[in-house]
This record gives sequence, structure tokens and C-alpha cells, in this order.
Amino acid sequence: MLNPTKLLNNLKEFKYASKYPIDSIWPRGRRSSVLILLFIGNRGELRVLLTKRSRSLKSFSGHVSLPGGKADSDHETFENVARREAEEEIGLPRDEKVLQNEYDMAIENISTVFPCYVSQTVLSVKPLVCFLHNYSTDQSKIRDKYTTPLNADKFFGKLNPGETSSLFSIPINDLVAHLSGDTTYKPEYTARKENKWKYGGITWDVKHFYYPVDNNNEMSWLRDIEDLSSYDSSSSMEEEFTKTKDVWGMTAKILSDISLVANGLQDIHELHFNHEDLINGLYVYGKQMQPGKRSDWEKSLINRTKGVKYTDVIPEANMKEITRGSSTF
Repeated sequence: MLNPTKLLNNLKEFKYASKYPIDSIWPRGRRSSVLILLFIGNRGELRVLLTKRSRSLKSFSGHVSLPGGKADSDHETFENVARREAEEEIGLPRDEKVLQNEYDMAIENISTVFPCYVSQTVLSVKPLVCFLHNYSTDQSKIRDKYTTPLNADKFFGKLNPGETSSLFSIPINDLVAHLSGDTTYKPEYTARKENKWKYGGITWDVKHFYYPVDNNNEMSWLRDIEDLSSYDSSSSMEEEFTKTKDVWGMTAKILSDISLVANGLQDIHELHFNHEDLINGLYVYGKQMQPGKRSDWEKSLINRTKGVKYTDVIPEANMKEITRGSSTF
């Protein structure tokens, strides 16, 4: 498993050019973005910040997720969406001066080239990868920013109770530890599970990583934030029963792809970049993901209506092209 400097450099050097115009893979009215916020932990490991969604939300309530959400307008860039949503959900300032002057932190864009992923709610989700580090004008400290643990004595974290119930973090290398062949690496999760789901007539890769609610390796400044899930009986009862937080679904899928690229394993293991093929197929051939209200087919897919398939709207020939060479999504 690689160290943070190599991980971050690999992410910065990664090149990916989509085959499609942006409007057909990040369609107007169906645009969403998430923030992959990386930082250095106390043991010098590269970690990623995660949230637990409020039980009051209509979609994916109580799920572990990445900070992010839908675009407010067609003119908002995915970078702006990710940063705005992170400010609303967890209090991460968009204003660089505020982040520097009030919290002694700075943020660096690491990668803007990762592709779009399609969610179960038929949204196109574009990741923004950033690195949060200590702010300094000292050149020696600037050079060491990829190895120095984040000093969060003045952590910005402030949860929006309507959207986010708790914050925690995991090492980014955990997502691919089982693929690396490194027997000396010990992930923080207590269990891992993978299975395949049939959804919409195609096969989906579903990963689960179960992290202890009381993680001894967690940052103290994250443990100090009040966990609002304690006010949500269903959420707190679930965690009390399982004693774990389940990192799964699209969150695990995106983080796995990012970790594969960061560790230089993308040529050995399959990435989920075929999501853009499916999004383009839905938008161009299926006439779905259009601005305005969801189509009846989209509603049926989201509600998991029996018998609903992507081939209901995407012609068979185009669907074969989309799935060619891709065993799962």
C-alpha cells in the first residue's frame, strides 16, 4: 500500500477524458456532485471524510455518504456544487480566506477528472477530489503537507441537522487492501462483503465495508462533534444493534475507484467508469434524465417496480453496446 505522497501524486497525475459531451453525461436537471475530502491522520495515513445522512431525508436516509448534492442551476459547475453542499452539510467554508484565517487550514484540488456515476435515484454524480491540510507560509511546512497530520484544533465541523447526523473518517487505502497483496496492512473495518445485484436488468457490483461505531483510530476532533443521530431513534438503535457503520453502495464504489487509481492498480482491477456509458444511453437513446419532473419509467425504476429494465427505454442494440466488455456496473 502506498504512502500519502504517492497516493496524492498518482491522483493528480491521473488522466481521463470522457467519450461524451458533458451535457449527455451530466444532464441539466439531473446534476449532482460529491466531495472526496482527503486529509492526513494521526498515524500519517491518508483518510477521507464521510457523513451519515439524516433520517429525515427522503432519499438514502441514515446512509453513510460523501458530502454533496444536486446542482442549484444549470450554470453551477460540479466543483461549485460539491463545495457549496459541503459548506451547507458540514460547515466547510468555501471562502479560502475564512478557512485560512479562522481555522488555519487550506484546501487543494487534487483531481477534477473522475467520471460521472449514476445513482439509484437516476442522478448523475460527479466527484471532486480535494486535500485538506494545515495552512502555512513556511516553505518547509508547505513541502511536508502530504505527510503532516491535519491539526484540527479549530475544526470547522458544524452539522446541518436536517441533512447530516454525524461525521467520521476512514483510511482511503482500506477500500483496496484486499486487492493489494500487502499482508502487513491492517484495515480499520471489522468486516467486508461483496455481492452482485440485478437491478433494471443489469448486474451491479455492491460493496460493503463495516466500520466500528467506536473506532479507536478515529480523529479526536471528529469524535468531539456531537453525533446528532442520537436524536434519531431508528438510526441510533440500528447502530447500537450492529455496532458498525456500513460504507456501501455508490459511496464505496466511488472510493474504491479512487483508491485503485491512487495505488496505481487501475490497470489490474476493473473500474466503474462504464457508468458514463449508461448515463449517455439513458439521456441520448432513452430520452430519460431530462429537465423537469421524472418520467414514469424513472419513477418505476427508483421504486424497484418488478420487471422494469433499462431496455424498456434504451434500444436493445444500444444496450448491448453499453454492456459490452463490462460485467458489472
